[in-house]
Amino acid sequence: MSGELLVRNCGAIATMDPAHKVLRDGWIHCRSGRIVQVGSGVVPSIEGAQVVDARGGVALPGLINTHHHMYQNLARAYSPIANVPLLPWLAGLTPLWRHFKSEDLGVATQVALAELMLTGCTTTTDHHYVFPPDCGDLVGAQFAAAAEMGIRFHASRGSMDKASDLIPEWAVQPVDVILRDSERLISRHHDAAADSMNRVVLAPCAMTSVSTELFRECANLARHHGLQLHTHCGETIAENDLAVKLTGMRPLEWLETVGWAGENVWLAHGIHFDDAGIAHLGRHRMGVAHCPCSNMRLGSGVCRVYDLQRAGARVGLGVDGSASNDSGHMLNEARQALLLARVTRGAGAMTPMEALHLATMGGAEILGRSADLGSLEAGKCADIAIFPATDLFSSGAENIVDALVLCFPRPVDTLIVNGRVRVSEQGIRGLDLAALLGRHAKIARRIVG
Repeated sequence: MSGELLVRNCGAIATMDPAHKVLRDGWIHCRSGRIVQVGSGVVPSIEGAQVVDARGGVALPGLINTHHHMYQNLARAYSPIANVPLLPWLAGLTPLWRHFKSEDLGVATQVALAELMLTGCTTTTDHHYVFPPDCGDLVGAQFAAAAEMGIRFHASRGSMDKASDLIPEWAVQPVDVILRDSERLISRHHDAAADSMNRVVLAPCAMTSVSTELFRECANLARHHGLQLHTHCGETIAENDLAVKLTGMRPLEWLETVGWAGENVWLAHGIHFDDAGIAHLGRHRMGVAHCPCSNMRLGSGVCRVYDLQRAGARVGLGVDGSASNDSGHMLNEARQALLLARVTRGAGAMTPMEALHLATMGGAEILGRSADLGSLEAGKCADIAIFPATDLFSSGAENIVDALVLCFPRPVDTLIVNGRVRVSEQGIRGLDLAALLGRHAKIARRIVG
């Protein structure tokens, strides 16, 4: 990429640098997809630059989503499982995907990406682990959708190889098939470069549906290719109890025996860890994707964010599945993280800036991308979310940065990914959203019967 980009007239720039510095009356100069300089006051004159007028809005680093199941937006607010906890929820949801195809996932992914982008997200993961027979290239369809939308995409190639009362035989794959497809995806899509738009993550679903062999082989493959590892862990008490019954160990102890302990590992939810488990996560600098809306929706519990961070673990935010949230609004996750922290630990438990840190640098650290994403600093990728300074729900706000999470969350006004404007005036460039939603609704009607 070449060319100059100048973002000017920012009412505030929340840099999310180590000091959480905020610049008033700010501007951002970018070149070839990278930030050259961030400043305030007199705007530099840059010949030939594309100029983006922030119109007094608030500029943040692009938000980073660390856990999702995008296919589930085809079964939102699904009445049969609207009021049940995780395990019966999963039992009621899984049968819907028996005839799921790559074309379906491509459309669902585009809808999920549109949601995320319009709420300030520039980098996202997706954990897809259901691969029915004859489904086609599911993860390939996701990479294609992300390329069309212009967002950074980390595909967590999920997997299950152990059928059970909850997981039918058609939903599992043999270990060799999973590993072979993982190698194919790495070869075709993974880009380890510092400004990468595409990365592959290895992500067995959970120890309740995955064998010891598959966990161990994924860890070996990740080490060989220098990849991140991701799985569900600590989401429910029942999971912990089952782990002890099957292995004689709590989940984190068992994961360490199969090579899952280190900075390249992050876990979804991380609610039910005891003090020893939290110390273990901190000691190994492991990550946790905090999914406050989904955890509350399913009544699963509350992630101990403060304790995890104090121990040295890294914490980011995830919207989780669109059938357990049931929407993918990244700014709302930051707000809910703040509110949930205050419910459990008091009004001073988390500041608005700390909530925004979870959504930006916290996510970058988890994904191994703190060197190029997560803050607005010289040398970082030009991923910028610009929100309106105020709207109906925040009119009168004294602190327009804090208002992003203290007030009702708003859509982004402008979104820049890798130096390219992808959203302007709250619309995604090149996307016929109405037509996309029409296709999506048609598939959803077929899926839920």
